[in-house]
Parts: sequence; C-alpha cells; structure tokens
Amino acid sequence: MKVVRWALAALVVAATIAWDPSGWYLGMAGAFAGLLVELTVVQAGLALGAVLFGLRITHVMIGLGSELRSWTTDQRRIVLRSIPVLASLSFTGLKPGVRRRTVLAGVTGIVVTALFVAATWLLTGSAFGKGLALASTALLLLQLWPNEKPAHTSLGWFVFSLPRLSGRPLEEMEARPLVLAGMDAYHRGDIEAAERIHAEAAQRYPELLTVIGLKVVTACAREKYLDALQTVIGLSGRTDLSQRELAFVMATVAGVAAQAVESGQFPREVGLETAKNMLGNAYEAGYPRHRANGTLALIALIEGQNAEARKLATWAAENSEQALGRADDLITIARAWMADGDNAKARALVAEAHELAGWYPRVAATRARLDIS
Repeated sequence: MKVVRWALAALVVAATIAWDPSGWYLGMAGAFAGLLVELTVVQAGLALGAVLFGLRITHVMIGLGSELRSWTTDQRRIVLRSIPVLASLSFTGLKPGVRRRTVLAGVTGIVVTALFVAATWLLTGSAFGKGLALASTALLLLQLWPNEKPAHTSLGWFVFSLPRLSGRPLEEMEARPLVLAGMDAYHRGDIEAAERIHAEAAQRYPELLTVIGLKVVTACAREKYLDALQTVIGLSGRTDLSQRELAFVMATVAGVAAQAVESGQFPREVGLETAKNMLGNAYEAGYPRHRANGTLALIALIEGQNAEARKLATWAAENSEQALGRADDLITIARAWMADGDNAKARALVAEAHELAGWYPRVAATRARLDIS
C-alpha cells in the first residue's frame, strides 16, 4: 500500500508539472491544498452518513496543533485545535443492523468526496486548479482501495469489503449496540450496570473481543488489574485474530500491565518489561505510536522520569477521544507534578479530571491524596 501511495504521489507531481510547466509552483500549491481539503471532505462525508443512518459519532478532532477548546460528554468528545486544517472522527453502531448502516455511511462518504472531486475539475483553467484536481482525483482513487489498519480505514473498505464480512468479525460489528450500552454505563461510572450488560453479552457472544474488552475495562474500574491482565493476555494466543486486532490486544496488555505496576499489584521490573515488549509488538503490527502516549507516560512516571511523563501525557490528553481517557492522562500529569513537589499545579489538573470522570479510581485516589496534603 505504501508503494501505491508513493507511486500516486509521484504521478500527481509529474502530471501537474507536465500540464502547466510555467506555473508548476502554483500547481504544487494546488495539489497540497487538494490533499488537505479532500482528507477533510472524506471525514465530512462519513460524518454525514453516520448521522443519516443512525451511527454514533464518538469523537471529532478538528485541526492540528494544541487544543483550543473541547466539548466532552460521556458519549462524544469534540476538540478544536489551533491550526484549522484536517479533521478526523470515529463512529460506532448505535442500533441493530450495524453493517448495513456502516456500508451506507461509506457510500455517503464516497458520494460526497466524488462531488468535491468533480467540482475541482471546473477549476482547471488555472495552474492551481490543475494541481487541485489531480491531487484530489488521486486521493479519491486511493480511498476507493479497500484498506483497514489500526490507524486508518478507507472508504473502499466500508463499501467493498464490509458487505463480504462474515464469521466472528461480523458478529463483533452486530454486537456493538449491546456492548455500547455497557461502555456507556462504564463511562458514566455505573460499573454495576456495565457488569450486568457484560454478563448478558458474554452469554450470547462469549468469544467476541468487544465483549471481552468490556470485561477488561470493568475489572480495571474495580482496580482488579491482575484479573484484567490475565483476561487480555489470554487473547494474544488466539489464532482467529487479524493483525489489526492483535495490535490493539497487545497495546491493551501494555496499558493494563503499567496500571498493575502503578497500583502495586504486579512486580515493577516484570510489569514494565511486559508493557514495553507488548508496545513494541503492537507497533510492528501497525498500531499507531501516538495512541500509546498515555501508556508511555505512565511508564515514564513509574520510572521517575516526571518531565517525560508530563510531556507524553499532555500529548495523550490533547488527542484523547473520550472524557475518561483525558481524565486518566490529566491524572498522570498531576502525579508527575506531585512527584516533583508542585501540588498547586496538580490540583488544577485534578479538578478538571474530576469534572470529566470523578468516579474513576485514579482520579478519586489522587484527589484524596491532595486533600490530605
């Protein structure tokens, strides 16, 4: 896939220069603009499809750079960043018929993107327009190629691969409404309800990763990190998982192992070595490195690298997709400041974390420690 991307990029550059040699620099600017705008248009098309066909948008990131403002609820997180280019979103099944709804959302994304590409060809009277049209067309062709990785799912996968999905992967998708109800309960701190829903889901879908994932997060919410670790490590030996699924499993093992070490439930040396090795394996399987910043920050905190922990946790908090995730990262930053003797800075961070997820064990424990101090 990388070879295809680079070949298309080279083709766009060559075609842009050949089409208008005298205005090649304007053509290159148009090609760059086409890349940025169309990537955003793809996300906008998917968002429209999600709204039209009953899918829940769980997070929206608008722009690049530092966070300017955010709106966070139990169900959705929206972040506005300082450089208003590019956007990304995630969505999940909210009602029965998840596959059909997701395919239709993908079709909507293709239609919206194709309309944008068609509009760019009306601007080919200028060198800038030529580059814009060529780049946007190439990106549309790339989006039509079915591709699913931990960091990216193409429009083509939604429309051409998803309808052929069968077996456990299809069951994972169709079980999402039930699992989502459990995750909603977990995110609002109703752990008993989340556990009841998990028990129901486990009877119907005992082998599904999403159902097992619900068991893992509820165990962590009860601070039963060794139980959670044992559960998720058991998944790494399964032979029915895709590379994408294995990447997420290994990253989860790393995160839970680090939490177990911090809580004192797992030996420090063994736990940190496990976490680091699992993250390395996850990277090799395609797991995006930026998604591991929260775990890396916790590892740095345990190792006494407080400045590094604050830096990594700040990056993780700014890219968090859920209120609870941001709260957890803020607590890592707060604990790093506490370790350096600055409780005033820690209190401000804990106050925000408490508003986001005051029930969460790390938040409640850190707040209690600051109150005592």
